[in-house]
Amino acid sequence: MYGTKSGHAQVRRENTGSAATWLLSASGEFDVDTIDCLHDALTAARKAHAERILLDLADVVFGDSTFLHELVRAHRGPSRLVLVGPLPGRLRRLFELTGTYPLFHIALDGDDTPDPEVEPPTAVPPDASAADPA
Repeated sequence: MYGTKSGHAQVRRENTGSAATWLLSASGEFDVDTIDCLHDALTAARKAHAERILLDLADVVFGDSTFLHELVRAHRGPSRLVLVGPLPGRLRRLFELTGTYPLFHIALDGDDTPDPEVEPPTAVPPDASAADPA
């Protein structure tokens, strides 16, 4: 388990039965004060030469630009990053508003099957700022 000294965020490594695939389950609020636990978990996966990192974000209640930066950094790394959902509305909105949504592979479970309801939108609707405050 990777935790923070302050704030409410943690990342757990779950057993996948394969050294090549790491399943990380993140929960809580990720910002500049709590991002270290996610950074440490992703770094450990890379150092272990994981070919695929499944990152379950279903229990993440908040993520700011620091959180997004860490995900983009992991996406660009040598391991294949797969975000496992369902993706919380606030995170989905963060990805849509920043234009990073198409960057990520999102699946409902760890089998890399994309969630048809969570496919990247072609464009953010003009009235998106008023929709879905969650």
